[in-house]
Amino acid sequence: MLSFTTCPYCIKAKQVLDAKSANYTVVELNEDPAGTAIRAELFDLVGRSSVPAIWIGGEFIGGCNDGPMGGIVQLQEQGKLDVMLKNVGAI
Repeated sequence: MLSFTTCPYCIKAKQVLDAKSANYTVVELNEDPAGTAIRAELFDLVGRSSVPAIWIGGEFIGGCNDGPMGGIVQLQEQGKLDVMLKNVGAI
């Protein structure tokens, strides 16, 4: 996950994953010296630079409540998140 430490949507996305005791990696762009460059590459990669930007098993799912798969909250509400996390061994 690409994140900002103070972004409320990033905090919510991390809360969803933490509630599942999921194993995940976060790059806090506002703390990483390469954060600005990473954000520029994010735009080139997925066509947006907003955070959070979340991948599960190499598949970009979007952010907290938006993106190509509707985001982590929507996946959770649809009951799809657990399956995705289990498939990649994150829970």
